[in-house]
Order: sequence, then C-alpha cells, then structure tokens
Amino acid sequence: MNEQRKRITYQEPPAYPSYDQALAYAQDFRNGAPGSYLKGDRYARYWLTASLDVSTTLLATDIFSVVAYPPAGFEVAYASDIEGYEHFRGWIFRYDPFTDKWTCLHQSEHTGIEEFKRLRREYKAS
Repeated sequence: MNEQRKRITYQEPPAYPSYDQALAYAQDFRNGAPGSYLKGDRYARYWLTASLDVSTTLLATDIFSVVAYPPAGFEVAYASDIEGYEHFRGWIFRYDPFTDKWTCLHQSEHTGIEEFKRLRREYKAS
C-alpha cells in the first residue's frame, strides 16, 4: 500500500525551491535525470520534501519547465481559504547549447499562475 503524502499545513507557506534549486532540477533533467524518482522522454519527477514534488518537462527544443507543487494539496479551514494560496511555483528556462548558459524566460511568481500556465501551453505547442 502506498504511503499517503503530507499536505501543506494550514496557514503554513510551502517551502518552494529557490531559483537556483529550480535551475538545478532543469540541469539534472537535461543530463538524463539521475536524481529523479520517475522519468520519461519528456519529463522527470523529483521529491523536494515530504510535502512537495518537482516536475520537469521538456516543452520544446532546449526549453524546460520546472514546477514545484504539493501533490496532496493544502489543509484549509474554509474552502475560500484556498483561493489566496500559491498552488504551485514554476519556472521556464531556455538552455543555449552553444554557450552552455541558461536563461529564465518566465517565473510564476512574476507572471502569475494563469499566465504561466498559458505560456507553458504555448511553448509546448510550438
């Protein structure tokens, strides 16, 4: 039987990864995802903490998405409490193989969740 994942405790902000940690996940995925617990051709999954997962995705050639999220969700007292929560934190990175440099194209903290989702879909469709 699978062990149930922990939810983010009521009124406790998630310990989302830093920019540098997110970039490290993108680099790990690009290098074959040796640190992941699950991987496919276009994605890899990592455990960040007991209550957070990280998902990396190849959206297009040299464009990677890194998203940290609580797979078990949040503990809330009232349904309306969930509206103000940051449901995930994400980054979209571009890798330049000629210079071996990474560029952050978008961060959900700056663009907002809905715009970040739209941008991910756009890159994936290109």
